[in-house]
Amino acid sequence: MPALTARQLDRDMELGLASGSSVKARVGDWIIANGSLAIEVCPNKEFEHRFEAYDQGLVLPKATCTLLEEITGIGTTKDAGTLLKGVQRLAHIVIGDIRIDFTPGQLEEIAHRAMKRGFTVEQEIARIVERIKDEIFYKS
Repeated sequence: MPALTARQLDRDMELGLASGSSVKARVGDWIIANGSLAIEVCPNKEFEHRFEAYDQGLVLPKATCTLLEEITGIGTTKDAGTLLKGVQRLAHIVIGDIRIDFTPGQLEEIAHRAMKRGFTVEQEIARIVERIKDEIFYKS
């Protein structure tokens, strides 16, 4: 179902609703609509208590949230901050106290290399860490 829209009135008007009824709307009232169909008129003092406003940003369908939570963890789509933390956990590795961030393209490349070589992503990351250790600690 598409999100409803709300528009605050700047003048008094008589308004026809999708139900077929007519209502007097006052300056400051909100027209709640589905597309071009006015569903109801909500007084300004009730608006914030009855509706959650989305000024900007992304609204995701429940099915997409479910798929995201399979990747980022259960409950990570409850709000934007939690989702961001879940994504940030996926996009880096930590070696000791050093955090190494990866771009999405770099993560895709690591996954591609792992698949091509018959390893899991975790095994491929472990192989990368081993190569770093070889670079740092010369074996004699």
